[in-house]
Parts: sequence; C-alpha cells; structure tokens
Amino acid sequence: MLTKFETKSNRVKGLAFHPTRPWILSSLHSGSIQLWDYRMGTLIDRFEEHDGPVRGVDFHVSQPLFVSGGDDYKIKVWNYKLRRCLFTLLGHLDYIRTVYFHKEHPWIVSASDDQTVRIWNWQNRSCLAVLTGHNHYVMCASFHPRDDLVVSTSLDQTLRVWDISALSQKSLRAPSGDEVMGQMRGNLNAAVNADLFGSTDAVVKYVLEGHSRGVNWAHFHPTLPLIISGADDRLIKLWRMSDAKAWEVDTFRGHLNNVSCVMFHPRQELVLSDSEDKTIRVWDLNRRTCIYSFRRENDRFWIMAAHPHVNLIAAGHDSGMVVFKLERERPAYAMTSGNLMYVKDRYLRSLDFDNGRDVSLLALAGSASGGSSGGGLGSFGGLGGYSAFGDMANGLGGSSSGSGGGVQRGPARSMSYNAHENALLLNFDDENGRYELYVLPKGAAGEASVEPRRGSGTYAVFVGRNRFASLEAGKTIVVRDLHNEVTKRVPVLLPGADMMFQAGPGFVLLRNEERVALQDLQQRKIIAEVSASLIKYVAWSEDSKRVALLGKHVIVIASRKLEVLATIHETIRVKSAAWDDSGVLLYTTLNHLKYCLPNGDNGIVSTIQQPIYITRVRGPAICYLDREGNPGLMPIDPTEYTFKLLLLRKRYDDVRRMISENRLSGQAIIAYLHKKGFPEVALHFVRDEKTRFALAIDSGSLEVGLESAQALNDPDAWKQLAEEALRQGNVEIVELCYQKTKNLERLAFLYVVTGNFEKLMKMSKIAEASGNYMAQFQILSYLGDFESMSSVLAECGQVPLAKLCASTHGLDEIAAQLPGEGSSPPLKDASLLCPPVALDNGANWPMLQISRGLFKRDTAAGDFEEPSADYYEDAATFAESERDPTWDEAPGAAKPNAEVVDPFAAELDQRQPSAGADGGWGDDDDFDIDVPGGDDAGAAIDGAGEAAGGEDEFGRAEDDDASADTGLYYVPPKAGTGLEARWRRSSKLAGELVASGAFDDAFKLLSRQIGASDFAPMKEAMVSVYLGCRLSLPATVNVAPIASLVSQIGDVDRPLTCFSLAALKERMGVMSQSVTQGRFADAAKVIRLIFASTPLMVVDSMEDVNEVRAILSTCKEYGIGLTLEALQKQAKAEGNAARQVLLAALFTHCRMSPQHVQLSLRAAMMVAYEVKNYIMASGFARRLLETSPKPEFAQRARKVLQFCDKNMTNAHEVDYDDRRDFVVDCATYTPLYAGQPRVECGYCASMYNSEAKGTTCSICQICSVGQNAEGLRISASQVR
Repeated sequence: MLTKFETKSNRVKGLAFHPTRPWILSSLHSGSIQLWDYRMGTLIDRFEEHDGPVRGVDFHVSQPLFVSGGDDYKIKVWNYKLRRCLFTLLGHLDYIRTVYFHKEHPWIVSASDDQTVRIWNWQNRSCLAVLTGHNHYVMCASFHPRDDLVVSTSLDQTLRVWDISALSQKSLRAPSGDEVMGQMRGNLNAAVNADLFGSTDAVVKYVLEGHSRGVNWAHFHPTLPLIISGADDRLIKLWRMSDAKAWEVDTFRGHLNNVSCVMFHPRQELVLSDSEDKTIRVWDLNRRTCIYSFRRENDRFWIMAAHPHVNLIAAGHDSGMVVFKLERERPAYAMTSGNLMYVKDRYLRSLDFDNGRDVSLLALAGSASGGSSGGGLGSFGGLGGYSAFGDMANGLGGSSSGSGGGVQRGPARSMSYNAHENALLLNFDDENGRYELYVLPKGAAGEASVEPRRGSGTYAVFVGRNRFASLEAGKTIVVRDLHNEVTKRVPVLLPGADMMFQAGPGFVLLRNEERVALQDLQQRKIIAEVSASLIKYVAWSEDSKRVALLGKHVIVIASRKLEVLATIHETIRVKSAAWDDSGVLLYTTLNHLKYCLPNGDNGIVSTIQQPIYITRVRGPAICYLDREGNPGLMPIDPTEYTFKLLLLRKRYDDVRRMISENRLSGQAIIAYLHKKGFPEVALHFVRDEKTRFALAIDSGSLEVGLESAQALNDPDAWKQLAEEALRQGNVEIVELCYQKTKNLERLAFLYVVTGNFEKLMKMSKIAEASGNYMAQFQILSYLGDFESMSSVLAECGQVPLAKLCASTHGLDEIAAQLPGEGSSPPLKDASLLCPPVALDNGANWPMLQISRGLFKRDTAAGDFEEPSADYYEDAATFAESERDPTWDEAPGAAKPNAEVVDPFAAELDQRQPSAGADGGWGDDDDFDIDVPGGDDAGAAIDGAGEAAGGEDEFGRAEDDDASADTGLYYVPPKAGTGLEARWRRSSKLAGELVASGAFDDAFKLLSRQIGASDFAPMKEAMVSVYLGCRLSLPATVNVAPIASLVSQIGDVDRPLTCFSLAALKERMGVMSQSVTQGRFADAAKVIRLIFASTPLMVVDSMEDVNEVRAILSTCKEYGIGLTLEALQKQAKAEGNAARQVLLAALFTHCRMSPQHVQLSLRAAMMVAYEVKNYIMASGFARRLLETSPKPEFAQRARKVLQFCDKNMTNAHEVDYDDRRDFVVDCATYTPLYAGQPRVECGYCASMYNSEAKGTTCSICQICSVGQNAEGLRISASQVR
C-alpha cells in the first residue's frame, strides 16, 4: 500500500471523500467531525455539535453540504462554507449508524438501531419513507449508484434490498387532487403514517439470508448486479441479483474476527474489506481469493471509503485514519532523442514527437503463472510483494503479507532504454526486486512478442552500449551484458544505498536516506556526493550537465559533479520534471505546473486539474503522460520564466525587446525585479507615481525621482529624494528639496558647507521679512555679521544679550547706543568665532565612469540580437564581454562626470525633468514675501550651474555633458561581495563558519561530523569565535566606531579563529594543576570548556590534528574520573558503601597522568579499607606500590596490605572484576565488560551500553550517543 496521508485521533467511525476537492471527512467516537486536506496534510475545520459518537458522514455530490448522524439520534446537515449546521432531522429513536446522500434526488438515507431505515428529503426537511422489516439493529443502508434500490443490513443476520421506484416516481410528479383533499380533511401526515404502518413507497424486493451472525455492511457494485456483504461470522459473501431473485454466489474466507466494512473497488475488479482482526484485505473478485493483507499491531479497523474519481481509499481505525492507494499510477517511460517509449495496457508503445505518430511496438510478457486476471491489480508484485503495501507497512509500523493463488504481475515501476541496441529494461517492485530485459527486433510493431530475460535485482539501468547494472540487496552493483550474463560485481560505496539511477556511461547515482552519490563503476569510487533526503526520481538535462533530484517535497538541482545549484521545497508532492532547451526545469506537483531557474527562482506556469508526468519540453508546449498512460500535449506561456532567465543571463537586448513589446505585466514581475536588484528595469513597467518614485529612489535615478516627486508634491517624497540626492552628492536637487519642504535650517547649513554665502544672505533677508528671529540669528552667525546679530537680539527684546554680543565682538559704539546700565565684563582667554570655511565649491559630485549601463547596446545599435539556443554563457566569456575598453586607456582619458545612456529613453518616451523650472533658490512666492531687489530663483540656480562649469582647480575644462542630454541617468555600480560572504563561501570548517556568522551551517556540519545535538554548552565558545575576528575602533565624537574584520594571514577569504593549539595546551595545564590540588569543580569547568571550544579550532597540519585528538582523549579520561569522584561523594553522603567503593575502583582505571593515578589508587585504597572491603583494598595497595609512589604513600600502602592480607574478606558485594577487560559505562557508571553490546559518543569516544543510544553524552554534554559521525574536522587538509 502507498500511504498518502495519516491522522492520529480518537476512533474513526465514519469517512467520506469530497467528490472534487482533496478533502476527507472523518467522524470520531468522541463526537467531533474533522475536515482534512489530505494533499497538504492539514486540518481545515472541526465541527462539534453532536452529543456522543458520530458514526456516519457523507458529502453531497454537488452542493457545499455534508450530512452526519450520531448516537444522539440526530441527523445534521452542514454547510462547510458557512461552517455551521443548517438544520437537524429528528425521527430516529436510537443510535444512527450510517447516512448517505442520493446522487440525483434531494434525499438522505439513514440506518438506525431503532430497526428502521429512513429516507429524508433534505430540501423540505421531511421524512419521505420509513423502511421497516428488520427485527434488530440496522447497521448499514445505502443507495444504489444508478437504480432505485436501497440495500440494508442488520444484526438479524439478513440483508434487505428495497425497491424505491415508487418514491422516485412520486417525487417527479405533482400530488393528485385526492391527495391534496385528503390532507385538507385532516388525514394524518405522511411521515406519521409511515411511522405507524410503514411506507408503501418503498417495498422489500429481496431478503438475503446466509450469514450465521449479524451483518455489518453491504455495498452495491458500481456497474454489475452484485452485492458484497460482511458480517460478524467473519465471512464476506458475494450476492447476485436479477429482476426476479437474488442469490449467493460465493464466500470469501480469511478474516479472523468480525468484518467491519466491505466494498467493491471503484475502478478494478477487487474487493476490499477491513475487520476487527486489525487487517485490511484485498480480494480478487474473479478468483475469490485474498491476494494481499495489511495488519496494524494495535488498532482495529471500523470503516472504509473510496474516492469516486481518484484511486484513493481511506480506512478508519482505533487511533485515527489512513488514506492510501493500492498501486503506483506513474507510468513507466523513457526518452530518446525524438521518441517517447512508454508502457500502456501491457503494451510497449512509441510516440514520435516530430509527427505525433503513436504505435504499439510489442506485447509485454504476462505473469509468471501464465497471465494475470482481467482486473489489473496494480502493484501487488508477488507473494510477498513489497511495493504495493511496503510503504504503508513501513510508514505505519504494520506488517504485510501476501496470500492466495498465483503470482500477480504488477505494472513496471521504471524503465531504461538503450537506443543503440534497441533494448529495454523494465523494473518491478517484487519482494527482492525484479527486472525484465527486452531486446526489440527491428521493425517491431503491433502484436509482436519478445520473450524477456528476467533477473532479480532492483533499479536496473543501462550503463554502457551493451551493459546494464542492477542493485542487489543494497550492497552490490551487478553489471550484466545483453545476454543477461554477469560481467562484473562492484561493491556499493554509499552506506545504506537502497535506490539506483541512470547517470551516463560507466556511472550510476546511488541514494540512501540522506545523500545521493555519483559512483564510477570502472574506478570503483565515489566521484561526488550531495546531501538530499529520500530522492525518488532524477531528471537529466539533454547535455547531461545538470540533474534534478526529485524527492517527495523537495527538488535539488545540481551540476554533473553534484554541486548544488538550487534547492526547492514544496508543500505538495512533486510528481515529475523535465528540462527545456534553455536550461529551465519544468516540474509538476499534484495540481501545478511550475518552473525553476538555475539560481533557484521558481514560479507557477499553470494549474492542472489532474496530475501529469512531463516527458519533454519544447518551446511553448510540454508533452506529458497522464495516470492512465495517455500521452498529451499542453500549450504553456513561457514568457515569465524566459524573461527572468534572460535577465539572469544578462541578455539585456532581449529583455528590452520583451519590455518594448509589452509582453510582461503584473505586480509579480515588478516585485521580482525589485527583489533581484533591477529596480531600474522595473521602473519601465510602472505608471503609478508612488511606485515609480520608490523604484527611482532604489535605483538611484534622481531625474525620474524628481519627476515623480513633482507629480506627487508630497513632503515625505521630497524628504526621501533629498536624502538620496545628498547620498549621490547632487547639490542642486538637495537644494530644491529643502526649498520645497521649507527646511531653512538644513538649507542654511547646505549653503554654509558649499560656500554659497550669496544665497545665505538672501535667506537672512527672507527670515527677517517673515519675522523668524531665530533663523535670522543663526544665519547671521554663519555669515559672521555680528552687527546684524546685535540688532536682531535688540529687536526681539533681548537687549542685555545684544549689548553683550556687541561688546564681545568689539562693537563698542553699538553697545553704547543700546539702552541699559553698564556692560558685561570682558571674558578671559576668549576668542571670536570665525565664519566657517566652505568644504565644497557647490558643484555636484563627480560620478563613477560607466561607459555602458545596465543594458549593453545603445538604441542606435540597430536590430536586436536574437537569443541563442543556450542562455548559459561561460563566465569568463561574459566577463570579457562586459569589460570596458576605456579601462585599459590612459588615466587622462577618463571623464569624471560621464553619464549613462538610458536605452529605454528613446523608445518608452519618458518625461525628463527641467532643472530650471523649480531649481536653485525657487520662487520667492513659495515664502509669500516680496524681497526688494531679489534675484529670480531660477536664475540663481542657472547661475550656480554656470559657476560650476568652466575650469576646475587644475585648469581643466569641466564636463557639461550631464545637462546636454536630458535622457541620461546614473546607474550606480552593484555592490561587490562582502568579506563575510566570502568567508561563508570559502569556509569548510565549523570554526570558520561560526566566525563568518553562518551558525546554521556550522550546526549542520557539527551534527554530521561529531554527532552534535545540544549546542547550548558551545554558546560561549561560539560567541568568542564570532567576536574574536571582529575589531571595533573608536572614532571621534558623534561618529560610529569603525568595524573591521580580521582574516587569516595569507588567505583573506578565511576568517581568523581565536582558539589555537597553544591555548588548548595551556588550558590542559590549568586543568592538570587543579586536579593535583584537589579543586575538582574547577578542573571540570576547564574540561567542559575544552570540549566546547575544540570543534571550533583551526589548525594547520595533520600533526596538529593528531595532537588535538590526543588532548581530547585525555580530557575524556579526566572527565570520566571527575564525574566518578563527584558521584562517589554523593554515594558516601547517601550511605551507599558498595556504590562508593565501586566508583572509587573505576576511578583508578582512568588513563590519567601517573601522579593522578597514584592519587586515585590511594583514595580507592582508603575507601575500600574504611568500608571493610579488604580484598579490594589489598588490590589497590599492590597496584599503588607498582607505580613507585612517594615514600609516605608507599609506607601507608604496605601497612594496609599487611592488614588486609590477614583479613581477606569484602563486607560489601561489588560488581567489579579487574581481571577482565572493561570500560566505564558513562550512562550507569558501572563496568562494561568485553563482549557486552556498546555504543560510543562520536566526539569524545565515551562508551555506553546499547540502551543509551540517542541520549546526550554525559562527558562532553554536546553529542548524541551512537550517532554515525564522520569525525572531527579542524584542519583544511582534512577536507581537501
């Protein structure tokens, strides 16, 4: 079974598929109804109004309705769009088992434990008929899909088929006069009559008896006059009907408990059943045998439902539900240069793409038992078939098995075609895998039959002109010739490989759960690897330079050497992919056709109604196969991804042509161009002034921004334009913006900086006329006009300040004329403020010379160049084509103010700004004053412009070309790659990645190399590494500090890391000294710091790497020893003498320095002596004497040995035998003797028992125990 979706919930009692949308309803024993999207795997809604279990649920075929029935005796009709219950139908007197809509009439049929079946009209909310006759609970009732029949089952051991044709006819005609008069005369309501006497509109046609216990379910065949039923007698019975009678045809036996539900497969000649024996069984309707069964370990099955149009089945069990299908629907196909080879209806067919001719080449061989039954069983391949049910068994923890008669031949999973030898390989999903080799005769067509050569093995693919390879047991690649004879056996070099794909002559792609590897069969080595989880299919480009690795929800695009170019993640399953001629990947999901560019940009081409499998992309169309194996051609619109591809490949001539032809539109293109750094291109799509202004600011196009700002006339727009113009040094536009916003303070400062004191004096007159004393005083201070400053202070009533200002600046006469007594004493050591010196001459900043803008050709270059077949230009060729020829000329040839020609300007008729209209100072009317003798604002600007011209300070002529062509604008150069980005790109070690700020990449690398799972202990070390390569130099007041990045000496593309081997040795010395002095807590802190910092080190040579490994091994021993010491103290405090002496004994086996070993032996000897374990104390004393200890240690050991030899007893039994080889189990801190199963930490190599696998190591506190790890990588020589 192929599991598509699974939920975990309370017991599921009812299921229903939506007829068109990917939805499924599940009603739970808890009383809730859940609406799921099985494609996305998400819960859409929950409906909870029933009181008690809900046992039946069904969707309406066309209306946004569903019906439910529960143990509260209520039938509820819901509108899922309104998300509420519309109304409730009351009438049943006991639990309601099932409810179903009629496909044509507005009817609902319900079955209840009140022994009745009721038919309701949901439009007028009335009961049409009550079907009575059963004398026990009615377990199920449903309409016939075409005829006016209802089948019901009951615990009275019978099935009843009801004829409702009279009810159907009655609903199609108007009521007669007698019926109307009878109702008017007070006759009883029809529903009341039906309750009392039964309905005359529905009569029993057949009563089927044969089950020995209660019948739980019955189902009509969709096309044949057959009924299938399941009962508590564990049997499934097949019944046949005619016009006159119905009879039992056969019985299906195999279930071991009550059969809960049984149904016909809607598309194949199969019967599906589930039971309380925890199994789902699939039966061959023709042979009446069980061909497959699936079992859950803990859950009984209760209900099944089949999708009316899609090959999906759902089953509800005790802990949720599962949606699955019985077979793979992907047709097997292979591509040649001009043909599509595919399998349909057990025939090999060939489709010629050039003329569209589709011919049958040969009939494929039948099953091994002489042909299969007519139902087409799908992927049941064999007695123990893996494919059809293996996925579900593996995914859900269940077990699957085959049974019944004959080996069933399922459809091929994949195909490989050899055009040179006209040979074909078909792969089948049997238990151990199977392939069939067909060598097609020349001119094969029609009913030609070729006996295949069969063999065992999975994923057979051609690897040469007359060689093919197959994967056997995931361990060996077997190479065979076209006679199916083995020529070579190559070991699989990727551990855990379970799938193999074609990769060209002499190569294969192997995948395991996490990686894909390219293996060379001749050299028997891995050429390249890439991280990609559970890849299912691959799609090679025609030139085999690129490959798309397709997983369930991911696509990895890689080069021939498996260098990752892009990764795409999808929320819906990916189905197929194919490359077009230009290198764009088109792929399909369940409901979309999408594209992906080589840089990872992707989008939707179109929506598809049903899943399709792309076989070829040619121009504006794709060729595909549907799930029935029918080929088709779908036209597509490639404009969007062609435009993006041309932009990516910098073919700007074609981009300009597409824009001029108005072939692109929409906000998506504008957003894409903005995101990718092409706002100047997006500018030509926009007509909205706000958007146009924002893009102009982002692209640095001041002229377009000025034009839009004038149209908007918004203060915020003028403010943004001023900031951008100031950034580019365009003084004229900055001045204009400050004038528009009347920002006098900034404008005055601008004039001061640029030395435009003439306009500054004019500003003071304007401020004086407007009565703005503060602005006037500030401007006068800029000008150094102290006399006027004193006058301003006097006019505004600040006479003392005016007097002080005049006297301070030596204007004694003016000070004397001012009223007031006395004068302020002169200031000591005071100096006058001089007017500021201009920093600029007022001209616009010179721009960086760019001889060509974003678009390479001028509008006068002639016709556009047609795009080439391959848009992927060589990087070196492209770089040379972009090189400016003037770069190699003499420096004097450069023009500092050279501007860029806008290639769009000539064609798109852009409006150009007029600097003279509102430039310079602007009109005095802006300030609503009349300044006598004031110059015209426009003339002031023009004058400034003329002043800016002429000669520069070196006597060279200034360039005025910037104002000569109104269609010019500046294109700022693109920012280069930053140092941090270069670090990330070149870093291959964890420490370098942390230093560059790529923490996520460092986490993944450490997890793969040492099995790291808990990075919290490494936080402090990582922060130190990150900050250690960054300097911050203090600057002057109000200036941000200068940040600097420190690279390695001799390699600027690699960061400098702060942890060195010398520092590590120094910490080891500190740790050893702490242990000697008995400061075990301090020593443990140092050990933890060493473990946290060592993976982030970077050393030069393998000798250094080996030295670091030795230090880590020593740290592990000390870490274990210190942990044992801490636990020993704890055991002593708890009074656990046996545990105390065991921990002391284990401490003596840690491989520490001789001095510390002596100290541990002395401590263990004393502990054993104190707890009266004299035998152990004697052993420790002997071992201590063998180490040549200090005299005082030796004397004490001899005394203990002398006493213990006289008393050879142990007061406490301890699991410790020093005569056997053992290591310390760091999970339980007990001996782990040789031969016992063990796992180790991939980083510090601490040993653990097998039960500790997956836990965090207690010694290094970083890595997971038992996780496969590549090993510590701290030197560049290890990753080359």
